[in-house]
Amino acid sequence: ISHTMRVSLLTLALLPAAAFGFLAPAMPAGVVSRQGSLTAPAAASPLFLRSDRTSTFSGAPAGVTMDMFKGIGFPELKATGMRIGIVHSRWNAEVVGKLKAGAKQALLDNGIKEEDVIEFEVPGAWELPLASRYMAQTQKVDAVIAIGVLIKGETDHYDMIKDASSNALMMLGVETGLPFVCGILGCHTMEQAEARANGDNNHGVWWGKTAIEMATLRNTQMGKGKIDAAGVEKKKILF
Repeated sequence: ISHTMRVSLLTLALLPAAAFGFLAPAMPAGVVSRQGSLTAPAAASPLFLRSDRTSTFSGAPAGVTMDMFKGIGFPELKATGMRIGIVHSRWNAEVVGKLKAGAKQALLDNGIKEEDVIEFEVPGAWELPLASRYMAQTQKVDAVIAIGVLIKGETDHYDMIKDASSNALMMLGVETGLPFVCGILGCHTMEQAEARANGDNNHGVWWGKTAIEMATLRNTQMGKGKIDAAGVEKKKILF
């Protein structure tokens, strides 16, 4: 067989492997391989640059990081003077308690006083949206975090509660303009829920920080608080 024919046959043999991703493409600069090696970073690359413990956004604002390759990067947060509500369910209380503790600690760590974290407790995830509305109406909060845990069972009950509660929380935010953070975990097993409520992967921490970031955005855009070094306040915009 001629050299040209050999090359053609080899190319045809490799096409299916390439199509299904079995042949790894050359890695762009700044990307980590599975073995952990780091190629030279490209200039102004938007990719994550990962080390053994943390990764940072190349070109992102200072202070934005993503720990342990998981989660959400956050800018520096300043929540002094804010009031944040936490509404949580008793259903699957052990996991919910860990998530609530993570959210509350994130609030305290970023400048919110203990007395400015307001808590409501309800039986289950179905009751979270209505209780969150009560929280927004009566407690003068800057944001509300709704926390619940649902584990899929043999019936459709899980899907009914999960979808309805999540949609209701979204609509509360859209209709009122107040940030409502959906902290409802929908998991297939209790092990999945536990994995998202412990250590560096505690989703409650992310929900707490999200509440602060969204409250800051709302307050800035709605004219609450100073917006420059001179102390000039933006006029309040009414709907």
